[in-house]
Amino acid sequence: MSNATELTRRNFLQGAGVLGAGVLGAAALAGCAPQAKTAATDEPADTEALAETGEATWRTAPEPPAEFEEAGTYDAVVVGHGYAGVCAARELAERGKKVVLLETQAEDTYAACGNQSAAHNSQILHRVNPTADIPDVDPVEFFQNWAIITGNQINQSLVMRYCQNMGANIDKYYDRVTDEDIATMAHMDTPSPEDDYSTMMDAIGPIKFFSGTVDCYGECSQTKVQGYNREAAKEAGAEFLFNTRGEQLIMENGAVAGIYALDKATNTYLKFNCKAVVVATGGFAYNEEMLNDLIPEISDNMVEGEVWKDAHQNVRFEGDVSGMQYQGDGIKMAYWAGGRLEPFIPGMNSKFIASPSMMNYTLPQAVWVRPDGKRFCNEFYPVAEQRGTMSVYLPREPVTCVFDNNFVEYRKYTVSQHGFTSPSAMNMDSMAQDMEVARQKFEGTYVEPEQTDDMGPGAMFSHPEIVCADTLEGLAELVGIDPVEFVAQIERWNGYCKNGRDEEFGRAAEVLFPVEEGPFYACSGTTEFGEIMCTCGGLITDGEQNVLGADFKPIPGLYASGNDCGRRFGYEYITPTSGVSLQMAITLGFECGKSVAEFLG
Repeated sequence: MSNATELTRRNFLQGAGVLGAGVLGAAALAGCAPQAKTAATDEPADTEALAETGEATWRTAPEPPAEFEEAGTYDAVVVGHGYAGVCAARELAERGKKVVLLETQAEDTYAACGNQSAAHNSQILHRVNPTADIPDVDPVEFFQNWAIITGNQINQSLVMRYCQNMGANIDKYYDRVTDEDIATMAHMDTPSPEDDYSTMMDAIGPIKFFSGTVDCYGECSQTKVQGYNREAAKEAGAEFLFNTRGEQLIMENGAVAGIYALDKATNTYLKFNCKAVVVATGGFAYNEEMLNDLIPEISDNMVEGEVWKDAHQNVRFEGDVSGMQYQGDGIKMAYWAGGRLEPFIPGMNSKFIASPSMMNYTLPQAVWVRPDGKRFCNEFYPVAEQRGTMSVYLPREPVTCVFDNNFVEYRKYTVSQHGFTSPSAMNMDSMAQDMEVARQKFEGTYVEPEQTDDMGPGAMFSHPEIVCADTLEGLAELVGIDPVEFVAQIERWNGYCKNGRDEEFGRAAEVLFPVEEGPFYACSGTTEFGEIMCTCGGLITDGEQNVLGADFKPIPGLYASGNDCGRRFGYEYITPTSGVSLQMAITLGFECGKSVAEFLG
């Protein structure tokens, strides 16, 4: 296969013949935008011109494979076995369509990404926790709230389709789990009636939150549940090819006519003839060129020393990651075929401030100050993923979370969202123990215990480095912040708490917790930019998930679902409940299958 940088777009189109704007990709997912044109001919610019203008190389399509094997004719090909892909394939097969799913991972090592799924209005919630009081969610209210959080920067018809169908589709996704499976699953963010460790709030100001999440971190993982759906699809006639990477769309007269894929075991290209393709390859979080090109709000605001890094391990991408998942394959294919890219693509936690150190230990109930001793943001801004926006445009200096002796009580105030679910007895006891250790160290009475791992699976908190002092001035000295400004800030803060009105950053009255009863505590950490868990958008579609072309008209036969599908989350990933990413992928995966089946007739 030729290197993309050695080809011209025009030569590619000439060589493609009846293939039209066929495409050859590389890895997992990417973004889409209008193709660059030359002023004189209105033809796509060649590779050299693109390079001169700084255009990212991924935007130029390579030649289609010169040699390939015929792999058969299908109604539809689904690219990607993730939540959206496997659900779309199952739906298509159960509607009598001949469908094959291509997955780049090997079957014996296949693993799903993520294990929590929101499950509003579903029976699976009641199966997992039959004693919990789980109210239904009004789909219209859920949609209205979603529009508020996203600034209405969404595909309204698509998001409403998600809201109206999430209960039934989630139940379909879990319809084969057994009672033994259920015993290993958990119901997150709805405290039991006897649990006094949480004060769950359903709203902060105008933004609402909705409980109802299934946790599959036990023996019944999401990999297992996806396997159930794969078997259901197979029983209905679907085929699955693992270790097979979809790379290039075949277009005829502006419509999908097939797809080329690489059999990774034999390094052989396969040609699939079909009338429809669903790209559901999961985003482009491991494609650094695409990250820089398509999420400039992050890349353009990095400072010296900051790089893109894997949020799961908080480390720089190491070695050659071009063969890994999430390289943008699906978005590349659709882009090269004329699909449009949304103007801003959200990343999961890409602007999230993990104060002081990691997502599962954010302390929005505390007071956050910088080295000058002053607050800089609304610490308890309702949506966790949007709290970090202010830190993007500030020096990368330590953030210190400050609280008093009553903090365990304040920590109970939570809302249902990513990394911020209902504290359990273990969570709260761990917090109290950490504060007690800090107090003993301050008093000089602490005795180092033997090392034990007491957090257990699914623990909300990791152990931070908490310091303690009997005065605010002493606390400031310990963490290296300006004591005069700091004490003045806390005095102002306590006044806001007393009056129920935050005059500096507008924190909601119900989450104003004073810092007035000693001893006082703090933990600090420096925010680093560039961490990303996944990308959450890309291709512009209509409400049927049909990819739109240059004139915003649907490209016949081309669909995008899951994290290849744009205009779902607005400008940043959001969670009015934990697990919405999986819930949306599952729900809209089934809906995409319905749309494709209707297109096929």
